[in-house]
Amino acid sequence: MIEVVVFAPLRVGVCRACDAARAFGVDLTEEHIPAGDFPAVLAALSYLGGVPVRFTNPMSLRGLYLMLRHRTGRLPLVLVGGRLVHSGPVPSALELAERLRAALGESYGSPS
Repeated sequence: MIEVVVFAPLRVGVCRACDAARAFGVDLTEEHIPAGDFPAVLAALSYLGGVPVRFTNPMSLRGLYLMLRHRTGRLPLVLVGGRLVHSGPVPSALELAERLRAALGESYGSPS
């Protein structure tokens, strides 16, 4: 399994409360929009096909634990089977996909 520790651009709300508040023109959602390396990570993962992936927020306990365990705060962290494969900015989605393929030890086809 691949695990990626990264800030994901998202919009989080409190389900029904947000819907009810939105009806009155109040927005209770929290936004985290800067995408950073998220699109490059998604592009690299798309080259691999149906590999299970877990996304972890760096500010969660698990995210903090993984950063401490691998002694890096550079995001994104990309782990395969618990082993660190990449940390820091993603220079190229193809390069990251190749590193992931090598770490997985299997062929998932060529990039399309």
